[in-house]
Amino acid sequence: MARLSEEEVQRFLGVTRGHRLEALFSLALTTGARSGELLGLQWSDVDLDHGTIRIRQSLKKIRGGYELGDTKTPKSRREVEIGPASVQQLRSHRAGQDEEILRLGPVWDSSWGLVFANTVGRPLDQRHVLQRQFRPLALAAGLPSTLRFHDLRHIFASLTLSKGMEVTRVSAMLGHSNPATTYRVYNYAIPGSSRTVAAVMDKILAG
Repeated sequence: MARLSEEEVQRFLGVTRGHRLEALFSLALTTGARSGELLGLQWSDVDLDHGTIRIRQSLKKIRGGYELGDTKTPKSRREVEIGPASVQQLRSHRAGQDEEILRLGPVWDSSWGLVFANTVGRPLDQRHVLQRQFRPLALAAGLPSTLRFHDLRHIFASLTLSKGMEVTRVSAMLGHSNPATTYRVYNYAIPGSSRTVAAVMDKILAG
């Protein structure tokens, strides 16, 4: 399981600044959401005024295209709090997407309503995101070439737990079926006191 230090996370976030998918990578690190959950996130599930995102579906690749299907488990359907820095990133991301929509006009496929879409509004391919977007950025930050997009979920969990976040809260953020799963996988990272997840990861994001 991949592990990164706080300094390495900040270095990675630094190289993503200004990238079209900057908000995608930072949300993966600050919420622990699965890649399919983030790629299936729609604007109707984002509440920037209250700083929350609702995860209720996952993007799945099927023969001939994509579909928005169920999350991994019923427990994976959840509302996740995000911090002010993440809210600001999403506002900037939406402004950039609005510019793309205005520029492309009818070429943009508005039927999906995705937060993270390709250059014409349709679903992003997870493999392409890994190989063409994520991996070059990770290498530019001096991180291991074996690092996967999915590893950001593990890094979120280990960092928040190492900062003293309660297992039950991290488990809820991850959408695990129960806290025992979280403890079994990440017990190596757990020390003591409690803190708010959004505040811990938002501080890292803000640098």
